[in-house]
This record gives sequence, structure tokens and C-alpha cells, in this order.
Amino acid sequence: MGVDNYIYFVFNKKPEEVEDFLKREFEAEVRDEEFGDPRMDYLKEKGLLGQDFQLITSGELLFDPPLRTDEGETVANADFDVYTVRGYTILEIHPNPRSRWGFVLSSEVIRLLKRFMEAEPLLICGYRDDADLTELGFEHDMSYLFINWLPETIKTGKLETLPSGLTIVKKEFMTLGDGLYEILIPWRPGERGFLFVGGLDGYDVIWFFGIVDFDDPEDVKESLMEPWEMAWDLVISVKLPLENAKRVQNNKWQEMVREIFKAHTSGDYSQLKCIGA
Repeated sequence: MGVDNYIYFVFNKKPEEVEDFLKREFEAEVRDEEFGDPRMDYLKEKGLLGQDFQLITSGELLFDPPLRTDEGETVANADFDVYTVRGYTILEIHPNPRSRWGFVLSSEVIRLLKRFMEAEPLLICGYRDDADLTELGFEHDMSYLFINWLPETIKTGKLETLPSGLTIVKKEFMTLGDGLYEILIPWRPGERGFLFVGGLDGYDVIWFFGIVDFDDPEDVKESLMEPWEMAWDLVISVKLPLENAKRVQNNKWQEMVREIFKAHTSGDYSQLKCIGA
């Protein structure tokens, strides 16, 4: 049946403002339909969703120009849903065709997210529906619980837990400065992975790599240098606490990852050919 990929944008705005932005920037068409989902009703009955958790609007939006993939194909549109959650508005987009999202070039992902950043979301992250959310501590494997949890990540005014492998947040929500960090991996006790923080137009991009041997060029290439790496990592849910992050003191590693980040965000993949060699 394939895997569905979802991108989430958390706004401190009214749903109508988000809908107006979509119509203006993406030629969004709103579907005229009544909303009802027994899964949502069940979670509300169990007290796992508040009564303010509501699906407000659904529709389709266009990517113009379409997003390019590493295989020469394109992703031209997405379905979208707009939710209200705990006083926030959360936009969910579901790119089509779903089979191509994992090959969208990182620079194309950044180009798309920059367009959404014009509407000033507080947080951007993602999810794919082959994830088992119970392994991340959720009571049920239902995406509504993931959506409902997202405001929790920034409720103190600082991002305390990373929701997905690639997450973007307004700079004022980030306590870590730019650079490479070592971090404990809760689901792999005793092991440490790495994440990188880089600035982007008033936002911070937090990119979690997992376990990487930065002295092994092949491992670096496989873990960080595929041209579609950011598309893949954006929709990997991680629920990773940031409190144990420690800045890496190895300047060679810091510079290597910084150049890789620049290559992905700029689209100049020629930079990647000599990195880590």
C-alpha cells in the first residue's frame, strides 16, 4: 500500500489566517465536506484528546514549480488538513504522489519550507505512517496523538524535545547554538548519536543523524550525503530530548558537517564530492 508522509506546521495564528495564506501562496482548494472520524471520537472519550482538538479545514494545494526528485520526477501537490490544538493551529500537508517524497532533493525541501516560513510557523516537523508511535511512548499508534503532542514541545518557550529527525523552529525557541552536538539516544541505551544546528532565515534547523563515524568517509556518505537526505529525515519521528546535548570539540567534524549542511540547503551538491574523502 505504500507509506504516507506528513509535514506539520505549528502556528500561533487563527485557522482562517492559515487558510488565507494557503489560498494566496499555493492556490489551495478547500473541500466542502463534513468532518468526522471515529478514531478521534475514541481518543476524546478516553481523555487522550481535548475537546478543542478539531479538524477545521481540508483541501489540496499546488507546488508551483513542482518539487524535483533525485530520479528526475516531481511532486506537484499535496492534500492538507488544518487542526486546532490547545490554542494553536496546526497545518498538516501530505505530498503526492507519496512514493516520490523520499527522493525529493534536500534543496527542494528547503525551498518549499521557506515558502511556508513566510507565514511564520513556530515549529516545522514531520511523520510517516509506518512509524510505531507506541515505541516513542504514545499510548496508541495514532497520528492524532502525535499532532496533539506537538504544542508540548514548545510550551515552555524553548524546544525541549525534537519531534522529527529534521525539525525547524523559530530561533527564540532554541537554546543550542549553531554547530555539531553529541546526544544520548533513549531508544539505544548507552549509545550516543549526533545532531547539527544551523541557521536559516530567522529559524534554526535541527538535524539528527543518529550514530555516525565521522572518521569513516563511507559512513559519512551513507548517513549524511545522499541528495534526498533531508526529505527522508524530515518525516522520521524521534521524540528526542535535547537536554543532554553536548557540543562536539572536534573542529574537523564541525567544519565537515557545516559544509554538508550548506550543500543540502543551497542545492550545490558538487560540494559533497570532496567532503569526508
